[in-house]
Amino acid sequence: MGEYIYKVTAKTKTLADGTKANVAVFAYKPTFGWDADTLNRRWAWESKCHLADRFVKTSKNYTGRVVLGETGDIAVPCNRGTFTDGWFDNQSSLVDNPTESV
Repeated sequence: MGEYIYKVTAKTKTLADGTKANVAVFAYKPTFGWDADTLNRRWAWESKCHLADRFVKTSKNYTGRVVLGETGDIAVPCNRGTFTDGWFDNQSSLVDNPTESV
């Protein structure tokens, strides 16, 4: 339960329509208690989220879209190296039903 942070990797997956998307994997589960900022920064560093952010900004191998995990089927546009599962769920619902407004 709760919110999780995912990071974009260089690994790609070919989707059913023939396009490719980068695979995002679990990075860490943030805390919201005492000293949360320090702990979250440490976990982000230890899980190398800063490298995922740099990869998205600078790599020619970044596709501009991500799927959640190796088995993910829905690719969403993403311009950041890390994101929450809530953000991904919101974006994937827009991809599934593009007539919805934000």
